[in-house]
Amino acid sequence: MSTTVSLETKLSRTLNRIQHRSSNGYSLKRELQQGMNNFYNTLTAFNRIAANKGTGTPDVDNETIDGINLERLERYHQEYVNNGYNPKPVKRILIPSDNKGTRPLGLPTIKDRLIQKCLEQLLTPYFENIFSEWNFGFRTKKSCHDAIKRVKQRFKGIDYIVKIDLKGYFDTINHEILMRTLNRFIRKNKVLSTINKWLKAGFMKDGIRYESLSGSPQGGIISPLLANVYLHYIDLKMDELIKKGKPIWKKSPEYGKAWHKNQHHQLGIDSFINLNPKTRVEYIRYADDFIIGVKGEYDKAEGIKNQVTQWLEQDLKLTISKDKSKIVKANKGTRFLSYMIKVNPTNKTRERKTAKNSLNGKVQIQIPKAKAKEYGHEYNWLKVGRVKHDETLADRDELEIIRTYKAIVRGIIQYFCLANNLGVLTYLNYLAEDSCLKTLARKWKTSIARVRKKLNRGSTWGISYINKGKTQYEPWDVYSWDKIKKMRNYKGNPDITINRYIFQGRTHLN
Repeated sequence: MSTTVSLETKLSRTLNRIQHRSSNGYSLKRELQQGMNNFYNTLTAFNRIAANKGTGTPDVDNETIDGINLERLERYHQEYVNNGYNPKPVKRILIPSDNKGTRPLGLPTIKDRLIQKCLEQLLTPYFENIFSEWNFGFRTKKSCHDAIKRVKQRFKGIDYIVKIDLKGYFDTINHEILMRTLNRFIRKNKVLSTINKWLKAGFMKDGIRYESLSGSPQGGIISPLLANVYLHYIDLKMDELIKKGKPIWKKSPEYGKAWHKNQHHQLGIDSFINLNPKTRVEYIRYADDFIIGVKGEYDKAEGIKNQVTQWLEQDLKLTISKDKSKIVKANKGTRFLSYMIKVNPTNKTRERKTAKNSLNGKVQIQIPKAKAKEYGHEYNWLKVGRVKHDETLADRDELEIIRTYKAIVRGIIQYFCLANNLGVLTYLNYLAEDSCLKTLARKWKTSIARVRKKLNRGSTWGISYINKGKTQYEPWDVYSWDKIKKMRNYKGNPDITINRYIFQGRTHLN
């Protein structure tokens, strides 16, 4: 027991030294060796992997995390410490992507996941102090919501939005450039060699091993961190543009004169003028999805787009999707992290009974209007525009049915609660409720009206069930705008796909 406590204390001290070196601009060397040689780091890595959902998926050796005991854990640890560790190819599978196609996912072996997690636990606190404030993807205590909130804060008054789409980013990361970048921060050859082996381990498909000439497999624990390190170069370049174009505000003398004559609204004179002649640029990145805002004419936005394209293609050797990369007027809007981002033009006001409420240059965070129906089709609630029952749920227990619907709706609303047009979410909840009632009606072979009458309780309805001898009640959730707004402190996850089978097999007694 005392040995474990000692190892825990040593690991804590190592992590403190890592953060200190990061804060003072020093590279890492012996700290990584000390951390990787500490068995408590391995134990912590194992526990964190085991706690993750989806770790029951068999790897290329057909092993799962459940089959690992303490003896094997110690063997894996000693294998790395004694320089006997060599990674295996990842198991490649195809999973659904956002564009209704598929994308490859590479699943490392249990041993490789463990060693990757050990190193990731040491490198994350180091790079957290280095990464840019404009980078929100795969970061500690940062989320999609934080990125969207920053867009709303920073993009006020923007005229054009630049979207640059990277084609297959994770699969096109240049190994040589990545290793050269890592070498500036890590001075431990063993660690660099291990990372290089992971990158070049290849993948297995249909029993055949294929080489990896580029890319970092999605599914690897270390891959998100490496992806952020690779694009850190772009973050720094964009930071330079942001600082150069930062407005220098001064009170407008013309506005003062017009104000005294009560002509400032009529003449449309700004109260402050910007003395900085450089183009104002804004930038937010989440993984490989980033958005650039430009204040000024179209040619300035085009110049920024060409400059960033050059950095990505020539310096980082990445491939850009020309047909998906574009410049749009900010008031027309573009999608970012599934939200629609729009910036009001600078001459728009809205009349109120009390006074004029200026909308000049304000950022509108919206849910694309088609989203409710998109989710309706995705989750089997709609067919040809009409609400339907979900045949995949109709044979399940009533409690399982309502909880499945509620979990899906809650996950979507938690993610999109930052939007201005919350009516899309209340409509989504209506679609889900109607489909849920139709599914229960199909199960009971009756009408929706009779189901509603049977389950009705006040302003809502729900399922009664027995739990540990006590009668409990599972109501259908009603989402008002005020209730949705209160959810805005929730840290949304970028992957909002809901596990519709989470309640499968649970039963209740009426």
